[in-house]
This record gives sequence, structure tokens and C-alpha cells, in this order.
Amino acid sequence: MELRPMPERFFYASWDRDRFVILSHYKKKQDKTDPREIEKALDWLDDWLKRKGK
Repeated sequence: MELRPMPERFFYASWDRDRFVILSHYKKKQDKTDPREIEKALDWLDDWLKRKGK
């Protein structure tokens, strides 16, 4: 999921129904989301899940 306070962007994931994990933050300079930022957030999600053991 993506949160959009202008002009910054946050990628986050829900955890345990009412908790959220911020995965990535960056300043958006174009209309399109940079695919590298999406990939980075997904990599960090994988890392976080491995550390949590789920």
C-alpha cells in the first residue's frame, strides 16, 4: 500500500489487523511511481517478514 502526503510517498504493509509497518519513504518527483521504489519496498517487506518469522 502507498500513503501520499504531498510530495512524499510511504509504502507500508498491514500487520496484525490494526498495526502497520512503514517499508519505504521517498520524495516523488514524477507522476509515475518509480518501479525501483516499489521493488525496494517489496524487498524490505520480504526482509521484515523473515525477521518476524512469518
